[in-house]
Amino acid sequence: MKMKTTVLTAAIAAALGLQTGLPGHVLAEGSGSSTGGAAGSKTAASANSHAEAVYKAALPLLSSSARLPEAIKYLNSNIYAVTPYQATVLTLKLENLHKAALRAWESKFMNSIVQRKLTSVYKAGISMAKLADSTDDTSLRSLLKSAGESGYKLETAEGSFFPVIDYAAYRKYRVYVTADIRNYISIMGTETDLPSSKDNGLIISWGDVAARALAQEEFIQSYPKSNRISAVKNLYSTYVTNTFYGQNNTPLFHYDNLEMDLEAQKAYSGLLAKYNGSSPFLQKLDGLMKLLKDNGYKLDDGVTEYLKSEVPQS
Repeated sequence: MKMKTTVLTAAIAAALGLQTGLPGHVLAEGSGSSTGGAAGSKTAASANSHAEAVYKAALPLLSSSARLPEAIKYLNSNIYAVTPYQATVLTLKLENLHKAALRAWESKFMNSIVQRKLTSVYKAGISMAKLADSTDDTSLRSLLKSAGESGYKLETAEGSFFPVIDYAAYRKYRVYVTADIRNYISIMGTETDLPSSKDNGLIISWGDVAARALAQEEFIQSYPKSNRISAVKNLYSTYVTNTFYGQNNTPLFHYDNLEMDLEAQKAYSGLLAKYNGSSPFLQKLDGLMKLLKDNGYKLDDGVTEYLKSEVPQS
């Protein structure tokens, strides 16, 4: 099948060693007199000098988790002034810092007293800042406010509350970074907007599961040397498993009669009818659906062997 080129709309910390990047800002050549050309060169030199100054000023802020709020404010206000390569480095350094500091933040939230207090405050989709404003508890308000300013949002699963990186906030950097990281931010932003699963079950549709896998596959094919290729490959592996097997509480094949989930059947059939292109993911899905069509969409020995061969679970 051939897959149409799509725009990515819609997790592993890697050591920062960029494998992709763009040269500095490309300035249009002037067509005026030699005097105008000299003026243009001076303007370009001034812009490059300013970009370098902004870039160097940001680096110390990204060296310590204690400076996360300051770093975020600085990047939000100044990232427009640097080159795409510099913006990419700064964005990835910010993500590295977020990942490195996450465990310490998790420890703060896992305190039993904090967990109990959050039970009466938490509302899905509400920012840390708004949650902080909703409580009169001074210590809890301070914790929520600080976590929000440091770039985290609150999630819940299996009765516990915990912070996660707020990738949606990275979207403001998309216009300034290189193409691969622009798409990476879109992928991760989709994850933070609506995680795919909770409590061992999918909470997004089967169609969305497959669509996210396709977006991740496209990233892997388009940017094989991206600094974030490993992160996307890991995420893709999870979505492939979810597509072909489901999860414990939302299996692709029902436990009682081994029949394929009807909604998954409709979603996958619709997806395969829509795309026509080169996608290993869709080729494997197409092979599975052809087998299932022939046996009444039930899990049998043939389907089991196909899954073991084409999409083995680790």
